[in-house]
Amino acid sequence: MYLSYNIKGFWKVLYMHLSMAAMFIPHLIHPRGHNEGDDPSFTQPGMYRAVNAHPGTPAFYTSNHLEPTLATELEDTIADYKQQLNKDLDAADSYQPPVRMLQNQWIGIEPAPPTITNWDTGCTIELMKFVGGKSVQIPEGKTIHSRLMKAHVQDRTESVAKGTSLNWATAEALAIGTLLCQGFSVRLSGQDVGRGTFSHRHVMLVDQATNETFIPLNNITPDQSCFLEVANSLLSEEGVMGFEYGFSTESPKNLVIWEAQFGDFFNGAQLILDTFISSGEDKWQLQSGLVMLLPHGVDGMGPEHSSCRMERFLQCSSSDHDQSSGDNVNWHIVNPTTPAQYFHLLRRQMIRNFRKPLVVVAPKILLRHPRAVSSLSDMAPGTTFQHVFTDVTVDPKSVKRVIFCSGKHYYTLDEYRNKNGVNDLAIIRLECLCPFPSGYLHQQLTKFSGAKEFIWAQEEAQNMGAWSFVEPLFRRKLGVELLYRGRRAAAVPATGVKKVHDNEVVQLVEELFRSKQ
Repeated sequence: MYLSYNIKGFWKVLYMHLSMAAMFIPHLIHPRGHNEGDDPSFTQPGMYRAVNAHPGTPAFYTSNHLEPTLATELEDTIADYKQQLNKDLDAADSYQPPVRMLQNQWIGIEPAPPTITNWDTGCTIELMKFVGGKSVQIPEGKTIHSRLMKAHVQDRTESVAKGTSLNWATAEALAIGTLLCQGFSVRLSGQDVGRGTFSHRHVMLVDQATNETFIPLNNITPDQSCFLEVANSLLSEEGVMGFEYGFSTESPKNLVIWEAQFGDFFNGAQLILDTFISSGEDKWQLQSGLVMLLPHGVDGMGPEHSSCRMERFLQCSSSDHDQSSGDNVNWHIVNPTTPAQYFHLLRRQMIRNFRKPLVVVAPKILLRHPRAVSSLSDMAPGTTFQHVFTDVTVDPKSVKRVIFCSGKHYYTLDEYRNKNGVNDLAIIRLECLCPFPSGYLHQQLTKFSGAKEFIWAQEEAQNMGAWSFVEPLFRRKLGVELLYRGRRAAAVPATGVKKVHDNEVVQLVEELFRSKQ
């Protein structure tokens, strides 16, 4: 404390001794306000009376410290500089800045088209079987957990060999492995992503004897040149997502995936989403193929971690309500319902000739849902991501009502329909929400032209989910007035009582199937 006071006293005496009072103001930079309409004298009148009375630093030094000849030379220099600035200003109207976008390693990548495009993202069955086997091949001398030998290694080996009943994690491994074989590197980042929040992925295994980690997909072939990097990150979403966004803009040959531990964890990185990911291409012509996996689902597990707040991402999209939306929207938002769809989405990020951020409303219970499985034929050559799934289980001529939905809610509705023998109702799944697939939906309306009632069904509350996004699009682009069937508007995404949740599901489904115009 004594030293601190003496230091302060020293500077005070020195200041007074050197008589620098007249020099104090010229050496400071004084803000003139936060914007053109601001006036700092509102809150600092004394300071700014002194500032405004001062002639300014250049004039002060010219009149007090420069010889007359130097002062004249300085005035000439200032005049020449102002003249050059005026020339540059006149030239600005005709100036064409050099093209910096899509150069160097980005050559071959193009701006996204204003239409929705399809890409053949299938692979040969032989390659998928080979990659599937390699994804669970344990190196000699390594010992993994006994439970994983059965639930992970043996089950995947059998399903890949049969080519059926492939779950979500298997489809993901096939997508990543085949991309590695095609010359693309993959980076997977997030909390516990090696294992997976729901203990479903296990792309990074741990030797039970030595505690060492290893990644089977990095040993597909002896001469492998592209690899999977797994980064189990801290719970610091803003910093991690910002890094992954930057990583994704470095090269179009890197598939960068960030997975939230639960979908609502993105809210810790809202600044990165708003300032960079959703708007970076419009502001800086900077393409990014970042994939964001946001686990979502109202499953009776409470208000937190139930919703990825897809409504916020949809609201931030540049999807046009009056014109047809294409792949050139600022980011793509999908809600896939099968492993094959997820497989195609990941591969599409690298196969197509442009890059767009991809928001995946990712599953939780569908990871192990007995009906949410795919076959290798769903991912074979000639197959692609389906923007809309039609209903092939009903006769189009007998359909009186059409239900549109997105995500896992489809399985709840279809189960009730089958259980109760309802045969005059079709269920259409929107796998892609943005860009809005109006052309594909028009085909469905033509197919079920006899329908008199059109419903949007969702498990989320009315002020959440996709309702507020799709309703005006159906009305303005397709001329369809949708009825809403879902939970009422609420302040929280879900109830915290499992029994209440179960009763809500029963009530929602029964009300929907009783729906009449």
